[in-house]
Amino acid sequence: MADGNDCSGCVFVAVVRDHDMYARLVKDNPNNAGGEFVAFDNLAENLSVTARYNSFLDSWDYSREAWFVFVHEDYEFLEPVGPLLAKADRRSIYGTCGARSTHPGDDIVWALNSNRDGTDLGLYGSPFCGQPTVLTSDCNCLVVHSSLVREFSLRFDEKLTFDLYAEDFEIAAFERFGIPTKILGVANHHYSFGNIAPRFFVQRRYLMDKYRDASRVYGTTTKQLIGPLQLVLSVKRANRRLKRLGWLRRVGRFFWYRKHSRDGYMRLRVLGLPLKFFAAGKYSKFLSAGRRG
Repeated sequence: MADGNDCSGCVFVAVVRDHDMYARLVKDNPNNAGGEFVAFDNLAENLSVTARYNSFLDSWDYSREAWFVFVHEDYEFLEPVGPLLAKADRRSIYGTCGARSTHPGDDIVWALNSNRDGTDLGLYGSPFCGQPTVLTSDCNCLVVHSSLVREFSLRFDEKLTFDLYAEDFEIAAFERFGIPTKILGVANHHYSFGNIAPRFFVQRRYLMDKYRDASRVYGTTTKQLIGPLQLVLSVKRANRRLKRLGWLRRVGRFFWYRKHSRDGYMRLRVLGLPLKFFAAGKYSKFLSAGRRG
């Protein structure tokens, strides 16, 4: 368990190609002090993220309890996550950005985002309280306790190489075992806006088939809907009606992905107010955080 303000009891797991960025943002990040670190070198051997994560889960000694913190190399905690996890429900999965509903743009997020070099820095989303439940969370950070993995033999789907694997992990956990996904209110900075490539939609189609008999429709932070086709189409029609009526006021407030492919989805730049209008409480340090030297 995490003790005090450190991250003892946390294991940070990452697939690494930019070793300098990983060292700066993850391994040598003082906010991650006390944690253990597992880094897979994907320059030496380029394997899928899901294969890497599963190899970690398969090799872990489950007599040792820990929080598994799966993070991207471009993801930085701006405060220790350990104290929050020490009080968290071990029977839930956690992220730091998630889709609250099937309405596009209805995301729970309060985070810094920028390019990899720190440019175009902005603070996105709105402050929130507690650990709200979401349909799915984003893959930049996924946290799950070893006891939950052990009890239900949770694993990542290796047919998903890079996109939507966190969403699938969370959907499968809920559909099979009723395990919810929640959002941690921890200060963080993601050094990527991301791009949606054709591979993304291939993998989304795979999930549509995989969850064709799911109990409900799942929204994602990438503005996709996953679930039974007829239910998905029904939700889309309802969203269009709500938008025409002006009830979807949150649409467009936060777009994690800067670009959208030409498949009927709009091409939109990331929208958000200037940083200075959002600083509040502990997040006021975002004003001076930026890129650590």
